[in-house]
Amino acid sequence: MRSPIYSILFVFIRRLLYICILFERISFVYSQNTYARQGQARDPPIVRIPDQGVLAGKEVIIGRGQKVIQYLGIPYAQPPIGQLRFSIPVTDPLPSWKGIKNASQYGPSCQQVSNRLKLHEKLYARLLPHDQPDPGMSEDCLFLNIFVPDGKRPPEGWPVMVWFHSGDFNTGTPKIWDASIFVTKQKVLVITVAYRLNILGFFTTTDGEAPGNYGMFDQIAALDWIKKNIEHFEGSPTNVIIYGHSSGAICVGLHMMSPLSKGKFSKAIAMSGDAIGSVGSPQTELPVVDFIAEKFGCYRHPTTKLMECLRRVDVLVLVSLSSVIETWGPIVDAETNNGTEPFLPEHPRDILAGGNFNAVPLIAGYTKNEQSLAYIESMTSDDDESSDGTLSEKKFESMIIEESNVILNNIEDNSTCVMKPEMLSDAILFYYKPYPPNNDQGVLRDKYLDLQTDKTFASGLTLLAGEISKQETSYVYRFDYRPKTDLMVRDVPEWAGVPHMFDLPFVWGLPLTTTVQWNPADKKMSEVMMMMLANFAKTANPSLNNVKWNPYTINDPGILIIDRNVDMNEPNVIDYRAFAFWNEYYPKVLEEATNNCCNVTTSAANKSKLSIEFFFIVMIINIPIYELCFIR
Repeated sequence: MRSPIYSILFVFIRRLLYICILFERISFVYSQNTYARQGQARDPPIVRIPDQGVLAGKEVIIGRGQKVIQYLGIPYAQPPIGQLRFSIPVTDPLPSWKGIKNASQYGPSCQQVSNRLKLHEKLYARLLPHDQPDPGMSEDCLFLNIFVPDGKRPPEGWPVMVWFHSGDFNTGTPKIWDASIFVTKQKVLVITVAYRLNILGFFTTTDGEAPGNYGMFDQIAALDWIKKNIEHFEGSPTNVIIYGHSSGAICVGLHMMSPLSKGKFSKAIAMSGDAIGSVGSPQTELPVVDFIAEKFGCYRHPTTKLMECLRRVDVLVLVSLSSVIETWGPIVDAETNNGTEPFLPEHPRDILAGGNFNAVPLIAGYTKNEQSLAYIESMTSDDDESSDGTLSEKKFESMIIEESNVILNNIEDNSTCVMKPEMLSDAILFYYKPYPPNNDQGVLRDKYLDLQTDKTFASGLTLLAGEISKQETSYVYRFDYRPKTDLMVRDVPEWAGVPHMFDLPFVWGLPLTTTVQWNPADKKMSEVMMMMLANFAKTANPSLNNVKWNPYTINDPGILIIDRNVDMNEPNVIDYRAFAFWNEYYPKVLEEATNNCCNVTTSAANKSKLSIEFFFIVMIINIPIYELCFIR
């Protein structure tokens, strides 16, 4: 018989264990990059995916009793490793598992060189929680993440918004895009997708051995998976909206051009990314192939040997040593993809002109001062440059002249080729130089930044919207709202206005979190942005009760100005002639300036299909080589 002391001790230990277990079950577990809390002592939500297995997600509490269900790290294709490196993703069969797969954590990010954030990325990152877990990086990264609203779903299922992240096709990850706030507030299902980047996503031998565009085929595989399986998560397979920012917006635009993407989505949102002006060709990639072969000591020919060599290279070494190239991205692959149907059979400009694209309702937009942060990064301490970025008339002119010279000097001369760089610079200066003459160096700085926004973003996005409007409804916005919260605008001078990526905190609902002390006006703007996008997802019309957003057409090109007041643009607010300059007149000038030199070979400088930010560092306007060889 036990003594009383042992009995008391036994009861004490049993109660202590019970308390520990209970405490563990009710403890709050923070999800990655979230202001959310995991639900209390509940069984995890379970979903069975045919041909793959059973998933256990997690219920996350948002604010006062609101919640969202997260299923993270779901594989949508076979790991692209070994012989599947530099290949189109394999989806038959799909990865499968036995038992219950834990889907409460993000899968690893796709392999990339870390710690290379641009200024706009750094400013966004400081708005996020600092204690978010890091899922690491891996070549095995083809995962997607699903955020499901709580409540009674509509009869047709939740609208499904599929996010393609930014990062210039070099970097980026789904882990920083937590859709919990948006999903909870707007009752829309959101999916974020990881896809291969840099050399792993876009290297091509310019022939069928390695045709390129693997990152784009990854996205198609994800869209196929969503179409097939999203009903198991109460989503609607017939109302899938693709959306993205910067390179993610380029992806959205290209899916509207690709015959392989037809029927896989019903609406599109492209923010600050021009698909028409951001595509290369096999010719632009030839110098890259030479560089890579030499860099890794591989045989250049035959390309079968080259690919055998590259598939043996350790992935960390492969990505690190090739990261000096910042031109990775989609190409016109009709010539390279002889084993399967190409992703892009023609250049997007030609596809648009022919009218044979995937016409769906579209929102396209950009910020008022897209390139101001990149311009700040490019500023030096030269005597002729002020700390406020102002430009003298001499500097303003010399920059544009130098840019025009570099573009045309990159083409190897021959006896039939006459270059006229002054035609380019004269045309640009004629349009953007202030008239009557203005010696205000701040005005010249602003004119230069207007040039960059007009050419690199606004002209291509409005061209896309105009062509789509011939078959479907298009909407265009310009985001002019400068945040009121100090942390967002700290270190961003007033003259920089509303730069690249400054609309995204509002799109993703960051002002409605508690990670930062947000200004009430910013909270209101976030509510408006989220409601407009959600309305578009649900009804194909982004208008609100107090916001009338008119469609954009070629004959009536109305643009919604999103500022403290949200309303359609007044006359003279938008310089439509600038869009016409870049879309219609400038290509003719460029063609004449090259005197039909497209029959010549090009040097390694054809890598001037540069990333948007990188070109500012070298002060070269990003004029892709396709404009030299694909103008009709």
